[in-house]
Amino acid sequence: AAKSDDYNRAMQRQMRNPYEYHHDLGMHFTVIEKNLIVGSQPQCKEDITRLYEEEGVRAILNLQQDKDVEYWGIDLPAIMKQSASHGIAYFRIPARDFDPNSLRNELPRAVAALESAISSGSVYVHCTAGLGRSPAVAIAYLYWFCDMDMDTAYSLLTSKRPCGPKKEAIRGATYDLANDDPFKLPLEKLPEDAFTDVSEEERRLIQQRVRKL
Repeated sequence: AAKSDDYNRAMQRQMRNPYEYHHDLGMHFTVIEKNLIVGSQPQCKEDITRLYEEEGVRAILNLQQDKDVEYWGIDLPAIMKQSASHGIAYFRIPARDFDPNSLRNELPRAVAALESAISSGSVYVHCTAGLGRSPAVAIAYLYWFCDMDMDTAYSLLTSKRPCGPKKEAIRGATYDLANDDPFKLPLEKLPEDAFTDVSEEERRLIQQRVRKL
């Protein structure tokens, strides 16, 4: 409980949102769309079996850094071994917790892994709490690959799983993929709604670039 309290204070300080993670309550997840599940970290190998048997999970995408796993005392090798025993593909795309710039940089690779895996069955996308990094990946996937604008994708996910992923990280990653001009203006210089939607041409370009990662 003390670790959860410390983590929540850090999350509220860095993310400025009211959401909390309670490690002692176990893994908590939400089905967002068919084959897309967002949640908190699996804590034991039994959680993996539950995801496999009850939710049909066939791939796991983990956004945690090693230090996140170590902080909570998770036996990641056992988690990965259990995943392999069920034939679950396991992907790690680490992004720094509470850091929108790190998330912006890693979103394209994370979405690439998600988009590649989702055609084979349900994908479980998680970070530590399932409130920042992993929902941002799911929103970016819905935005870039499911013909939604960013606000629609954001509202869809947060209506099902109340959380506060950083919109600026998603906008920034979208801008990076849609415009690779090295002399382009910083995102902060553009209107606040810039790259909350994209043209069909930009969407195709984003998809092509993500699929090459």
